[in-house]
Amino acid sequence: MSDMKNFEKLKHKVIDNGGYFVRFYFDMHANDADNLQNIMVGFVGKITKEEGVPMAVAEIDEALETEGTFSSTAKVSILTNSFSDLVRLTQTYAPIAIEVEEPLDAKIDAGEMQQALMGISTTNQELTQHILTRTMTDEQKKKFEKHMVIKAILGKKIREEMQKDKKDE
Repeated sequence: MSDMKNFEKLKHKVIDNGGYFVRFYFDMHANDADNLQNIMVGFVGKITKEEGVPMAVAEIDEALETEGTFSSTAKVSILTNSFSDLVRLTQTYAPIAIEVEEPLDAKIDAGEMQQALMGISTTNQELTQHILTRTMTDEQKKKFEKHMVIKAILGKKIREEMQKDKKDE
């Protein structure tokens, strides 16, 4: 059975269980057409192995040359188990375009929305920390590390309060 037939068969099951069918679009550029194709195949292959991705299939366009640079695009059809998985994939792979194919009337419960939003926050904090620590002096890094310890303590306190509130409901 072809990948698309398997995809279609699995799609209904995933969506019936709260998942999503989306298309991610990517572009890549390189100085060599063969290397570009290999990079695209490897890149798409990583998506298929992600947690929360029951299946993904891709269409990779042939590389085009413009002034010594080769460019290619890929359309990746992805099934995700949850909205949180979809958000994480979007943050991780940063597609140039996204189409949500199904469900068209998605309903997200508060817990899943909270998990997705926390994932966004965590990623942004990690990126900010990475950028800051790369541009800081040693003295600034020490001060930043002290702030991060305090932030971790406060974050733990908030998380414990949230868990307590959930138990009380």
